[in-house]
Amino acid sequence: MTDKKKVEWKIVQGYYLLGGGQEELCYEFKVSKGHPDFELIKVDSVCWTFYQAEDILTPIPAIIRVDRVFSEQNAVRLKLQKEAKRGYPILPIIKLIEEFDMELLGYMYAAHSRFQRELNSLSGSGTSENDWSKVALPEGKFKVYCDVHRMYKSGKNISAIARDKGISRQTVRRYLKMNVHEFLEYLRGKSLKMYHHDILEHLYEDNTISSHRLYEIIRDNHKDFTIGRRQFERYVKQIRHKYKIDRS
Repeated sequence: MTDKKKVEWKIVQGYYLLGGGQEELCYEFKVSKGHPDFELIKVDSVCWTFYQAEDILTPIPAIIRVDRVFSEQNAVRLKLQKEAKRGYPILPIIKLIEEFDMELLGYMYAAHSRFQRELNSLSGSGTSENDWSKVALPEGKFKVYCDVHRMYKSGKNISAIARDKGISRQTVRRYLKMNVHEFLEYLRGKSLKMYHHDILEHLYEDNTISSHRLYEIIRDNHKDFTIGRRQFERYVKQIRHKYKIDRS
């Protein structure tokens, strides 16, 4: 795909900058030669992109600090070949920024539709282990989460925030304790509980069933299923441990 289009790229490695500080994991991003910031991006640049974490890939706005830039074409070509083989895209760099600016969120959401088309196109190749076109986007709750942090930093107390957003004070406190990564994991953990009863029934029916096979069964039985395989398998492991259901 990349060779046919004859597009030149740079691959950027960077760390997400969140409310709780810089994340530990380093991720890869890409930027095309036609991008206005193509020549400007360097080590320690701060850029807008989208958020990812392990098997989570989202179109939620996020910022990164650039740690390394790959511009040598052979190295870039190998990374793009790996992207095509695995069946989901390297997240794009949207814009170089000098400082965090909330007004750029509008630009990010405008870019979201272009990224989503690429996401759907690559996931349709049938080479991906997970159906990345079905990634859940909890935009409503994510906006509330962002509003809670913004209002608290502006000086509003927990009770005032709870009244304004129509949520409990306990929820406000919970959101304030979480960075973005933890919040997304929290939402996905809640969504997994929807399938708790079905998973438990299958495990009691056949305790030797593999997590891989159980994932396929739950996915096929629920059209709205959007959980990544690795997260699902971790959840099954937790259930086995809690209810003492060994594979023996």
